[in-house]
Order: sequence, then structure tokens, then C-alpha cells
Amino acid sequence: MRIRYLTLDFLNNYFLFKVSKVLLSERTKFQTLEVLESPEFGLCLLLDGLIQVAEYDEYKYHETLVHTPLLNIEQRKRIAILGGGDGCALREVLKYNDVERVDLVDIDRRVVEVSSKYLSKINKGSLKSRKARIFFTDARKFISGKKNVYDSIIIDLTDPIEGSPSILLYSVEFYRIVYDALKPGGSFITQATTLQSPQFRRIFWTVKKVFGDAVPLHVYMKTFCDDWGFVMSFKPWNGLKLPPDNIKGVEDRISKLIRGELKYLNGMTYLSNFIIPPEETKILMKPSKEIRDEEALKKTSRKEEESADVTWVF
Repeated sequence: MRIRYLTLDFLNNYFLFKVSKVLLSERTKFQTLEVLESPEFGLCLLLDGLIQVAEYDEYKYHETLVHTPLLNIEQRKRIAILGGGDGCALREVLKYNDVERVDLVDIDRRVVEVSSKYLSKINKGSLKSRKARIFFTDARKFISGKKNVYDSIIIDLTDPIEGSPSILLYSVEFYRIVYDALKPGGSFITQATTLQSPQFRRIFWTVKKVFGDAVPLHVYMKTFCDDWGFVMSFKPWNGLKLPPDNIKGVEDRISKLIRGELKYLNGMTYLSNFIIPPEETKILMKPSKEIRDEEALKKTSRKEEESADVTWVF
């Protein structure tokens, strides 16, 4: 039995879990890519030492990420997934009969190649779907210049780290590009780091700045050791078409629109994803400085650079 330490989380805590087998470990052009088997979490894909997908509970994350925005719009013909090279968000999008085309954009070709080979048990072969068009390029570059193209844009990218180029995918400037690329009546959602983090609050207020308003969501992920946050909005902002407290309406819509059964999302869990404790709501609703492109130009300190790469396998 092997033990693996992951990188520090935002509270500078280590996360330790057992690994029974390392199926793949390599350095791609962009990041460290690993596929592991864990007796507790099953098949896992990691990027730079952090779990991105774990068989144990990935469906909770991906069903929340995908179905919440898609259930709240009337048309789902063309969808964009920015990131998501593991194919799990794509798996969920393909459960809608009215989806005609999905553009999946991931900068790292190896993530898609490895996921297609090693994660087919989890992603159900979604990366080979005829409805999917896969583009290996920068997500911002891909989406720029597109006007009224997508019914929904789903963002499943790595976290924004201060001084990192990833900031460019969470900024006011980027969300304006996303807004333009959406069709009127379209939906948008982004993963937004942990619910209690300062990053979540800033992403929330950045989306509000561009879209007019936004909805915070969350789901607890044991494999992330945290309550994971999402931020959703619409073009134009018109509130939720599917109110969280309409439990029967949610279940009827799921039954009508989605093929097959969902493992996590139903009327009650849909409602629970919108419930945020009062003390956290109070903090979240205090206006925060929006994220701007210029922050990506800041340099991280030597200490931050060293701690960002901490990872061991024993």
C-alpha cells in the first residue's frame, strides 16, 4: 500500500489518502498528469498533485455543474465546455436528447488522450461521441470573437491562483467574452473553488459585475476535502426558471429532459445545493473587488512558487 501527500489546500492543510496502484505518471507540456487507483476513492485523475476526478464522488460535482444550468434553459442545441478534458462533464451534457453539438476546449491534448484510455469506465466513452468537437487550444482564445453561439457555456477549469495565467479565465474581461458568446436565453456556470474561500467570493462578484446578478451553489466533495462552490448566471439575467423549492417541478423536468437515472441530483439535492448557511451568506454578500486581467501579471513570491509544487509519493 502506498501513501500520497497532495499539495497544500487553501488553508495550508495536507490531504493524505491511500494509493494501491499508479497507472500513469507523466509531465505534459502544461502540467503533471497522473492516474491512480485508490482503495477508498477508486480510479482517480490528478493534475499537479490535486484530484480532478475520483470515481468515488465525481458524479456529485459533474451533475451539479452540468444539470443546474441546463435544466434552467429552454434550448440546449449547442453547448461549450471550457476545460473538462476528463470527459465527465461531457458525459452529463450528452444525456439531453436535444443537444446537437458540444464544443469541448482543453489546452492539454494529453489529458483528453489519457482520459479516453484510462477513464472510460467513468466518462462512459463520452470523448468519442459524434456530437462532441474537441479543440486543443486556450479556452479564452477559442471563445473570443464568438457572438450568440452557445445555449450554455460550462466552465470546468483549474483554480485561479494569484499571479497565475489562470486568472485570465476568471476575470471581468473574460466573462464579457463569455457573455457575448452566449445566445439570448442562455446559461453560464463556472466552478469557483471552495465555498468558504476568498476566491469564491471574488468570482461571485466578478460574475455579478458582468451578468447583472449571479447564483451561488455548492456541493460537498469528500475527495476535495471541502464544500465546493459554483457560480451560475443567465443572459440576460432573469432569475431561475426552476426555483429550488419546487421539488416536484425539478424532478418532473429531470424525468422529461434527461435520459437515464442521475446518481446524485434530484429535487431535494437540487434544493440543498442552493442553501448556504446565514453566516457564509453574510460574508458572500459583502461586495468584493472584481478579478481583472492585470492580476495575471503579478509575480508570485518564491515561497508561493515552492509550496505550489509540494507533492510526494511513498
